[in-house]
Parts: sequence; C-alpha cells; structure tokens
Amino acid sequence: MKKLSFSFSYLFILLFVLNGCSNNLKTSAEITDPFEDLNRNIFAFNKSVDQNIVSPISDSYVKTVPYPVRKSITNHLKWMDTPTTIVNSALQVDLENTILASAKFMLNGLSLGFYDFDKDETKIHKKDFGSTLAKLNVPEGPFLMVPFLGPKTTRHFAGTISDRQSLGNVSSDSVNKLSLVEIPINLVDKRTKLANNIDNIYESPDPYSKIKSYYIQNRRKNVYGDKYLEIKNNKSDLEFEKLLQ
Repeated sequence: MKKLSFSFSYLFILLFVLNGCSNNLKTSAEITDPFEDLNRNIFAFNKSVDQNIVSPISDSYVKTVPYPVRKSITNHLKWMDTPTTIVNSALQVDLENTILASAKFMLNGLSLGFYDFDKDETKIHKKDFGSTLAKLNVPEGPFLMVPFLGPKTTRHFAGTISDRQSLGNVSSDSVNKLSLVEIPINLVDKRTKLANNIDNIYESPDPYSKIKSYYIQNRRKNVYGDKYLEIKNNKSDLEFEKLLQ
C-alpha cells in the first residue's frame, strides 16, 4: 500500500509540473525543453552507456542468436506488454482495440507469447497510460531525457510509472519477477531493432536535437494518429525533415 501511495503521489507531482510547464498540442507543435542543459548531460550519459555496454551486447546478440529465436523473444516481449494496451484501450473506450488485444493475448498465451498464432494479421494499436492522459486532454509537458529510459515527455513518463505500478499490483509475484528479468532483454531487443536509426542519430552534428525531434514526432504520431498529421506545424515539419537528412 505504501508503494502504491508513493507512486501515485509521484505521478500527481509530475502531472502538476506537466500542466504548469507545457503547451497543448492543439495550440502548439513546438517542443518544450526548459531542462535542456540537464537533458543534454543525461543524454551524454545514456549515449556512453549505450555505446560501451548495450550496443556491444546487441551486436553479439545478433551474431550468436539465430533470427527465429530472436523473433520468438520479440513475440514474447510484445505479449508480456499487451495487458497495458488492453487496460488503456478500455480506459479510452476503444472497444475494438480492447477486444482484438484481449483475443490475441489469450490466443498467444498458449505459447506464453513465444509463437504468434495470429501470424501478425491482427493489427493492434499499442496504447499506454500516457496516451490515456492525452485522450483526457492532459498536455504532453516538457521534454525529458531520463537516465537509462531515454527520451520522454513528462506525460509519457508519468504514464510509464503508472502502467508499471498498476500491472505490478494486479500481477502475481512470479510474473513481476519475470518482468524484472526481462527488462534488460527488452532493452537489447529494442536496441537491435533500432540500431540503424540510433547510429544515424549519433552521426548527426547535434545528436541530442535529432533524437528529441525523432522521439517527439514518433510519439505524437503514435498517440494522435491521423489527427496529429492535420494539426502539426509546417515549420516544425521542415526542421524535422532537415534533421533527418
């Protein structure tokens, strides 16, 4: 109970900061970054950890583990994350996504997610509590660079804390322990899939600005979908496209 109270208190503090320091996407497509100096220092730390530890492990993972095995691990990690989508789809009153995600979760549960019986034919929109907050018109808040976790908005970061706390409370101890073990595996798996993008970012003149733009654009597309394409700022688009060149 103390853990739960602390987590929700922390969440409300983050939301207070978020509401006080942010612009709503409906009125602005700019990226709010009042903590840039600190963020750049954290980015430098994360980059060092990635290049010296995570990237070498990822390269070794690709070289030593056959693709079918890596694919099975990816499937399992996606399956483990599906309850978050189910819960937040329900909170967002997205009945279709809730039903599809629930059905796929139960079907693939026969193999603990290691084998996708659906063959990836059912398309599910991944949702988290950060997207639920967006549905409630909570502003995305300032940009943050979080140690080890990487780029986030305060809304996304608050949602991440809430998702992990909520699922931890309803899951069994064995599932929670398994989730902790799989955190580094998930990190290496994601690093493997994003290797080309990450290396491209590091090679740019200003890697911090590039990863910030890359994250914000992709996060907004994921949260708002087609709606985002209609309201984003043309000037920001041009700057973003320039960063990706």
